[in-house]
This record gives sequence, structure tokens and C-alpha cells, in this order.
Amino acid sequence: MRNSIYLFLLITGMLLGCTQSNTENKIKHTHIVVDDMGRKIDLPISPTRIISLTPSISELLYTFIDSSRIVGRSAWCDYPEGIKTKPVINSYPVDIEALVRLKPDLILVKKGMISIQDLEKLEQLHQTVFVQEYDLMKDIRKSATTLVQLTKGDTLQLNQWLVRLKNNSSAIKNTKKFLAITSVNPVYVYGKKTFLSELAEFAGGENCVQLIDNPYPTIDVEYMLRSNPEVYIFDSEAQKALFFETYPILKKTIGFQESKLYVIDASVMSRPGIRLPILKDSITAIMNR
Repeated sequence: MRNSIYLFLLITGMLLGCTQSNTENKIKHTHIVVDDMGRKIDLPISPTRIISLTPSISELLYTFIDSSRIVGRSAWCDYPEGIKTKPVINSYPVDIEALVRLKPDLILVKKGMISIQDLEKLEQLHQTVFVQEYDLMKDIRKSATTLVQLTKGDTLQLNQWLVRLKNNSSAIKNTKKFLAITSVNPVYVYGKKTFLSELAEFAGGENCVQLIDNPYPTIDVEYMLRSNPEVYIFDSEAQKALFFETYPILKKTIGFQESKLYVIDASVMSRPGIRLPILKDSITAIMNR
């Protein structure tokens, strides 16, 4: 009887010790952070299995951390070239079963690129999802800094990237009214509340679209004729050709008459990732021509 009691107490003590050890281990290796949706996240201090469901985040991750720590990506994450070797997760809706199989300890995604329903399902499965929100330059800088902090990334490279993003353009006397197109039919454009518009304004541009309620508003031909853009920016040669085929009357505008028609690769224009300084330099060059 005494032996049985002794054995019971011994096992109980071992179990309690294990529980305490696991708790201490969790406290030691995780910390609470708050994402851009105000959610409290119990995050590993040094995550080693990271999935990105947003192209701009993937670009930064691949540059700022050891790429072996990236274990999954969305189908849209295609730069740098090396990211294409990572397993693809269908992201909208999220293929939750495939994602969980990869055993991530951190999932990164931009707000708007994951549904609330998928986010709730991942929470129920105890998956660590950190949601970021960024559209303007100050938020982009902040989110990139947060990303490096969360992943214990390369702060030197981050700082070099941030320096390249600084507004170092000299004052330009003659501003140019520009129109940056994201879709032709209907016409969706980059509004004032976008990082592209900010970069153009840094370089002396003035956005023809002064609407502030929607970052990517749709506008009609009459609006464009009244605005009379001096510079057009497209995301491909095909888009540029289709635009003036669809709206030939816009050939009367200053930008077309003076051949101020420029193309910047779609993924560079739309993603505030590692190539953002390239976009900044390209737009600065355009505004100074």
C-alpha cells in the first residue's frame, strides 16, 4: 500500500513538474504583441517556420531574414525568384488544411488579404496570425520595422532600405499633373491616399484625382478630360495601348500630345515591398523629364 502511495506521489510530482516546465518554457519563448487589428497575439520570440500570405511581406521577409525560415507563401508571392521554391498556399479563401500541415509558428498577412471567417478558423486552430495594415509611406515604414522586430531580422538591411525611401527630392518649381492607372474598363486609378501618389508628390507631381474617400477610385472620361493629365503612368505596355484604344478622345490631353506616357511594372507599382525604392526612383525620374 505504501509503495502504491509512494508511486502515485512520484508520478504526480513528475507530471506537475512537467506542467510547470512547459509553462515556464512557453513564458520564456513567447511574448504578447498586438497586431494592426488590435488583436493580442502570443508570438514566439524567434519564429522559425513562417508563412506569408501577402506578396509585399514576402519580398521583405526574403530580404531581411534567413529564407530557410519561410515555409510557405501565397500564389501571388513571386518575387524575389527564390520565393517561388516555397510551397504555395491558396490564400483567398485560405487552404487551411494545407497551411496547418506546414506547421507554421507565425503567419503574416496584410489586412484585406484574409477574410474574417478564415482568420477566426485559424484562431480556433491556435494558429499564430499577425495582421498588418499599411497603405501610406509612414505606415509602410512602421510595418517593415515591426516585421523585422517580430522575426529578429537584419536591422542593418532594414535601415539601409529605409534610408533609400527618404524624401530627398529637391524642390521642383513646375509640378506635373499625373494620372496613374490600375484598371482600364472601368478606369480605376491610384488616388491620393496611396503610397504611389505620395511618392509622386514627393517628386513634384500632383495627382489629378483629389478624391480621398477611396484609395483606388473609379473615374469617367469626363473627369479625365477636365483634369487634362500632363503625365500618364501605366503598369504595362498592353494596358497603355488598351487605354487609348478604349478612350481615343483622351489623345487630346497634354500627356498624350507630349508623349508623357510611362510604364512601370505592375508588381512594382502595386506592392510596397523590397522594390519600393525602385518605384520611388522611377517616379522621380518621370516627374523630372
